[in-house]
Amino acid sequence: MAPSYILSVSILRIQWSTILSSDFNYDEIRQRVEKRFKKRQEFITHFLAFVLGNIMVWTIYGLVGGGFPWPIFVTVGWAIGLVGHGYYYINDYGAGAQRREAEIQREIERERERSLAYEKPKRDPHFRLTDNGEIEEIYDDTTSMSETRKRG
Repeated sequence: MAPSYILSVSILRIQWSTILSSDFNYDEIRQRVEKRFKKRQEFITHFLAFVLGNIMVWTIYGLVGGGFPWPIFVTVGWAIGLVGHGYYYINDYGAGAQRREAEIQREIERERERSLAYEKPKRDPHFRLTDNGEIEEIYDDTTSMSETRKRG
């Protein structure tokens, strides 16, 4: 009989080969992760530029001698851009993306339930006695047509 460690190694090989199969597309996942990492780095760079740029602008303002606080316009405008960039990042890669994915999954489940629960209503068959005494199955359109003939 084979030792158990040989069996576990072969099972690990099978599991690893399953992971590397077409269901697990390494390149696609790597590209997604790299894109997320790149966007995070862009946001961090934007934030650092905001901090350093504002330090520089406010330092120039202080060295020039004060007066009207014009750097506030630079700070507020840049802060609006930074908040927009942060909102974009969070929506696409952070909690917003997870929330959106959860909502999409809920809608998919709801649609599945609707499509499985809904059945097209079936016509109830009606029967009538023919002239030669046999029972014949008819549907609503035929019944309504025969009734209109009798009435008319």
